[in-house]
Amino acid sequence: MAPLDLELGPGFHVFSGENGQGKTNLLEAIYAVCTLRSFRTRRLAELIQFDREAARLAAVVERGGSLRTYEVTLAPAGRQVRLDGKAVRPLARYFGGFQVVLFAPEDLAVPRGTPADRRAFLDRVVFQRTPDYLGEAQDYDRVLRSRNALLRAGQSRSGAGSAAGGAALLAVYDQKLTELGARRMRRRTQLCAELNPRFRAAFAAISRSALEVDARYASPWLGSDVDMGDEAALADALSRALTSARSVDLARAITTVGPHRDDLALTLTGRAAGAFASQGQLRAIILAWKIAELELLAEAYGETPVLLLDDVSSELDPRRNEYLFEFLRSKRTQCAITTTHPQHVPGGSTRADYEVRSGFVTRQNPE
Repeated sequence: MAPLDLELGPGFHVFSGENGQGKTNLLEAIYAVCTLRSFRTRRLAELIQFDREAARLAAVVERGGSLRTYEVTLAPAGRQVRLDGKAVRPLARYFGGFQVVLFAPEDLAVPRGTPADRRAFLDRVVFQRTPDYLGEAQDYDRVLRSRNALLRAGQSRSGAGSAAGGAALLAVYDQKLTELGARRMRRRTQLCAELNPRFRAAFAAISRSALEVDARYASPWLGSDVDMGDEAALADALSRALTSARSVDLARAITTVGPHRDDLALTLTGRAAGAFASQGQLRAIILAWKIAELELLAEAYGETPVLLLDDVSSELDPRRNEYLFEFLRSKRTQCAITTTHPQHVPGGSTRADYEVRSGFVTRQNPE
């Protein structure tokens, strides 16, 4: 996008324009400065405009009568993160004072997508609810990559001494993976337990039916008798699973058990939503999840997060669309909405409209 300085007040901010004009880029910038992640790519450096060497994203956030400045500078070599003009150490201090909830068309494909899609969908909420989770997840992923590299090396290793050294190092990785993996599983399990009552209530209100939804954290490799809320029990179970799977892991040169193989099980009346729910029911499920996420974070932090809606009105039928905006008006949510058809967004007393064209944003109804 072109350089932009935008002040967003309370209420709805509707950014309209044809496809390819930069509407989603705007939401991505807000999301990235809050979470230090993109919802479209794994590499933040890809947010830099193709003819530029760097990008700067910043947000001045008013909360509880005080102002805080969140800032990230992106370059191909890495990023620099500042809070109130100062470098942040540890990075977890950056998070917790500024939350966003994103609702994008891609989310509607999650129930029918891959387990990796659903893990990422779940992890977004866990991270917002528990900022320390980002560092924990990154630590787990680093150990996992090291273990997998050792497994690949083991396929070509020969000699008893070399094999013994590899086994000793593998045991070290297993111990660390057990510790970090158990914590990651507990975090995900607790999030589902917190979100589920709100998720069910929101779905009942949206669908106006007797159908029931459920969100459960699932570990197919784990025994059903393990208490998913007990980190010590999870660590013990994961340790035993890694030991049992070692010969398979060595043969496949990959770690076959652990939270990186788990799933978010979304069900409708006890059946897998991705397989049995209609398209309309899937829309209601994802909408209910986002509303539950918004309510959970509002309760946890004492303030409703900023909501980012990327062309969602075109994906919802009129009844669910109206329900969504009735709910948002009742919560007095600050909301940034992109659409190709602004008439899809119900009006409100606090609404500002903008046109987005070729990366430039123009206010349509200035006060």
